[in-house]
Amino acid sequence: MLSITELSENVWSRVAAGEVVERPASAVKELVENSIDAQAKRIRVSLKDGGRLGIIVEDDGTGIAFDELPLALMYHATSKISAVEDLEHIMTLGYRGEALASLVAVADVELRSRQQGADSGGIIRTRNGKITEHIPANCPQGTLVKVENLFSGLPARRKFLKSASGELRRCASFIREYAVCSPKTSFTLEHDGKTVFATDGAGDKKRILAKIWGNSPEIQSVNVKAGHTELECWFQARAGLTGRGDTMAFVNGRTVNDPVVKSAISQAARELAGNWALFFGLDPSLVDVNIHPAKSEVRFRYNDEIYDAVHECVRHLGRPMTIPEILSAPAPIITHSTIPNSQPSTRTSSGWKFSDTPSAVKDIPAFQNTFTLPEQEEAPEIQYLGQSSGGYLVYDNGEAIILADPHAAHERVNYERIKSIAESSHNVQKLLVPAVLHPTLALEVHEYERELKASGFGLENTAQGVELQAVPAIGNVEFEPEVLLRASLAALKNNRDGDTRAVLWRTWATMACKASVKLTTKLSQNEALALWRELHDCKQPNVCPHGRPTMIELKNSDLLKRFGRE
Repeated sequence: MLSITELSENVWSRVAAGEVVERPASAVKELVENSIDAQAKRIRVSLKDGGRLGIIVEDDGTGIAFDELPLALMYHATSKISAVEDLEHIMTLGYRGEALASLVAVADVELRSRQQGADSGGIIRTRNGKITEHIPANCPQGTLVKVENLFSGLPARRKFLKSASGELRRCASFIREYAVCSPKTSFTLEHDGKTVFATDGAGDKKRILAKIWGNSPEIQSVNVKAGHTELECWFQARAGLTGRGDTMAFVNGRTVNDPVVKSAISQAARELAGNWALFFGLDPSLVDVNIHPAKSEVRFRYNDEIYDAVHECVRHLGRPMTIPEILSAPAPIITHSTIPNSQPSTRTSSGWKFSDTPSAVKDIPAFQNTFTLPEQEEAPEIQYLGQSSGGYLVYDNGEAIILADPHAAHERVNYERIKSIAESSHNVQKLLVPAVLHPTLALEVHEYERELKASGFGLENTAQGVELQAVPAIGNVEFEPEVLLRASLAALKNNRDGDTRAVLWRTWATMACKASVKLTTKLSQNEALALWRELHDCKQPNVCPHGRPTMIELKNSDLLKRFGRE
């Protein structure tokens, strides 16, 4: 039987560090949180090779006294709590005294700092977990932490790091979140000498969110209260997205990845799909943040209030949201209130409105808001009778009266059209005016550049930044180029089956469903007949992509029975 022995500091310090610093983004998060706690008004983060080769976090905060620099690098040394009772009222982001000590255990660290009001500051350096230098220095007020050779002594951890672009994206995610949560602090993120994200510290949350999400559709906000919990919610509907899009959640100023919060947002996203930023505020005694060394999970005393607050936000924001119409062309509105071969009818109790003259499907132009699939050589004879006041289309094929749901029918046509195009080719549509992407969006694009280009997106690095010069040609349904790009990125991020092509065409087809004509859209005879033709060119014309019927048939034989004529 093996005997119990005490682990050496060299071993246990690295075990503990592994819970705090998992990758470059973890180091950035811990250091930025220290800067925010130090009341910094300016925070600059510089990364080399995605943070794998170097990280610098610099702030203009309160700083650290020269004599306390060695203490700052020790485990469980902190200025933020001093007694057990303080754990019940934590309002700072850090408090465990583990971040700097964990970095010292897994990397080479240099710390420069000058405390507010001091005439000079100091430098302290470490290598292989040991302090190698501690000297006075003339440095600006605030703190600069330089991290090099991350995980150089832990090859097993280092080999699990992602590519430089992947690690950069994770670091940028934390920077963006804290820039939103601390809008009065200016943030700058640099990578290999180039600025990829920056805010001015002017305190405008909406402007920062627009930098991350884009300006369109309009970003909305609402403030609600549920019991002890206050919630400030920012939301942006996104055309083409199902479920939640980009999501940020904060509890008392702390970014969290908490199961309760995630579940509440998921429920809300079933009703309102889009981007979310949620700021929960509650008495610190009602939330336990001391759950995990990474401090990303919390425990609420009243879980139901979190759900109630999010639900109340959804209720205030309302449904449906105001999403710009993305139909390729508006359907013309026509007037039709007469029965064929008769005088105009004033009878409205039946709810039917009939066109002036029944028309056949022969020689009808393609439905204006659908794709043009090849016509069948011998299309069945069909007459269009009109559109009900409820929006349903009425046809007669000689054997039955058929009611069609124009929205469900158009969904099926759009869905199969995009599937056919996506499976057969990768045609592209060049943009007349290339769009320069926001730096944060360009950062996300960089990680999936190969997949996006293979799918038809034209992306080029120019002096102005990353330009979107072309998009996949997916038929006559037109989308805002950036909307199509963002929806495709979201699909790639959530891709679990590895089939990029299938994931993207399903996303595009879902977007096309949202672009389909509404039940209340008034269609002309030609449009209604063209829709019929293209629906019957589909492989599965009887149901929409979501499983709802596109048509209901009333056979003449059944009508004879119902009217007692048999």
